[in-house]
Amino acid sequence: MAKVSAEWDQEFARNKAIYGEGIHCRKGCSECCGQLFQITELEAAYVSRAVKRMPLDQQRRLKQRAFQYLRDREDLLARHDIPDAWGSLPKPGLRLPCPALEEGACSIYTHRPLICHKYGIPLYNPRRPDQIFACELNFKPGESIDVTELVQIQTGLWEHWAGEQASYNARGGRRDEKPVTVARAIVEDFEAYLPESGQG
Repeated sequence: MAKVSAEWDQEFARNKAIYGEGIHCRKGCSECCGQLFQITELEAAYVSRAVKRMPLDQQRRLKQRAFQYLRDREDLLARHDIPDAWGSLPKPGLRLPCPALEEGACSIYTHRPLICHKYGIPLYNPRRPDQIFACELNFKPGESIDVTELVQIQTGLWEHWAGEQASYNARGGRRDEKPVTVARAIVEDFEAYLPESGQG
């Protein structure tokens, strides 16, 4: 997990060097932190690990926000008739601030999920080869994006992450029936989902 995160950080830095100030991602910008998204059990394990290492007062504040988030998320999905299921995506515009946000900054930054490492730069998903996704704060619709190296590099990153997931499954990593979120990883102990060889 840490290695894949570091690879995405390198890819983020590469794109930042290409587009410079066109990429506005910095402390204080939390536009992407209100998106409703799901994470894997492996990502959740690292979030849970980070939370357990925090001072107790910080843990309490974080868990209070996470419990409130879970209640608000359930209500939001119900009001918009959206099933709470793996792969179920909310309608555009539905937002709920991530409970890890504290005074405009991420309190689990070093252990944040992969999407948080890469959101903001142009993204290529080999499962959707006909499109490049990019944050609208950084790239206007129709703006030219250099894909010369992007496709090859990010295909490799996707494959590496898929390999990590396959290894997790092969070693007996637990899978959850319900969608996993950052909030659940804060209030539950997903580190217990890691196979014994994955601890430490």
